[in-house]
Amino acid sequence: MGTREKIHEVIEKNKEYCFALLKDMVAYDSRILENGKYGKEKGIQDYLKQRFAQMGAEVDAFSPDNDEICGCMGYNANHDYKDRENVVATFKGRGKGRSILLNGHCDIVPPGDKQLWSNDPFNCVEREGRFYGRGTTDMKGGLAAAILAVDCLQKAGIKLAGDIFIESVIDEEGGGNGTIACCVRGYKADGAIIMEPTQLTVMPCNRGAFLAEFAVTGVSSHASTKGWGVNAIEKAVKLIEALHELEDKWLMTKRHPLLGNPTINIGHIEGGIGASIVPEKCVVKFDVEFLPSEYDHNYKMVGISSEDIKREVEECLHRACQGDEWLCEHPVSVNWFQETLCFETDISDSFVQSVIESEKEVMGDVTVAGLPCGCDGAQLAKIGNMPVLILGPGDLHCLHTTDESMDKELFFQAIEVYANIIVNWVGIVEEQD
Repeated sequence: MGTREKIHEVIEKNKEYCFALLKDMVAYDSRILENGKYGKEKGIQDYLKQRFAQMGAEVDAFSPDNDEICGCMGYNANHDYKDRENVVATFKGRGKGRSILLNGHCDIVPPGDKQLWSNDPFNCVEREGRFYGRGTTDMKGGLAAAILAVDCLQKAGIKLAGDIFIESVIDEEGGGNGTIACCVRGYKADGAIIMEPTQLTVMPCNRGAFLAEFAVTGVSSHASTKGWGVNAIEKAVKLIEALHELEDKWLMTKRHPLLGNPTINIGHIEGGIGASIVPEKCVVKFDVEFLPSEYDHNYKMVGISSEDIKREVEECLHRACQGDEWLCEHPVSVNWFQETLCFETDISDSFVQSVIESEKEVMGDVTVAGLPCGCDGAQLAKIGNMPVLILGPGDLHCLHTTDESMDKELFFQAIEVYANIIVNWVGIVEEQD
């Protein structure tokens, strides 16, 4: 029996065992709080430390040190890491094969109103061919699949030549400090996969993201004498319209072969205290999704600086303020409070090509695209200095939603795909008679 056949047989015989790991992981409420300033990852990380030790891994558990990582690109300040640890499992190879790093985050976003869920969001259940629960797609499903890939290789008796690193990181939803800390600690491999949900589409690049806000000040008055006041909400609307115009411009001018256009989303507006009062303050929070590179006028790809994106947004708002008498004298300033960087690995890179061929051997066909949202890929690529791609089970449309779920068969296919990628990349050590 060949190596791929052994892997497939082990997975087919252990599907309940595989589902049990996912169910265990979903059971932990590992949510972040206040955009990652705090988090409840301790329970699941303690569980995974034990799991990795049982698998024979070298286990390294450590909290990010803000003093050590504060100078790194993409760092998000003022996060508290008390009782919040990254867990890295190292499975040492038996030869001189290439190494691979598998990165997944254990933190989740809160489930929202549990009454709106069809079942308890922390009780993973199977229904109509899907696994339901918070984190199934984002991204405990991908992390579990990677762990199970190594587990199944062990069960199949396959001896690997190169090293495997599995990183279960904290605070990805808060911006990526967990992965930054892993890079600073020295974890690096010849190739890295982030198991974010792609429906097993190979994604060697992603859009970056900024979260930002501005506050508009006005003058309050009674609605019956509104002429004496300055309506901060109405002034904010002018600035929102300016951002929409900038987004429209980007739709026409910014292009990438694997990624959609950059976007600006107005996500939160807060202003006013009552219908009969002219509001004196309005806070607008928004998201900017940007590209790692774009076509220039000669149709050649050129890199984009995230600082240039910030500058475009700030200049857009400045021009809008200049066009309004009140805002000209009371301009807004942008507070950029969270950043997720973007990255791009050349599709011709040997690691990317190996992953594509390995998945083809299991699935028969492979799609290559770009991830439209942020992830920890840039930290691995730019701080860790290694080729990176994103590949995982789950559907992006299920991210952060009520009744989050993942296709059951895709989960098992991901385990097999990861196992085949590992075998082909790190190599195997043949038993000596």
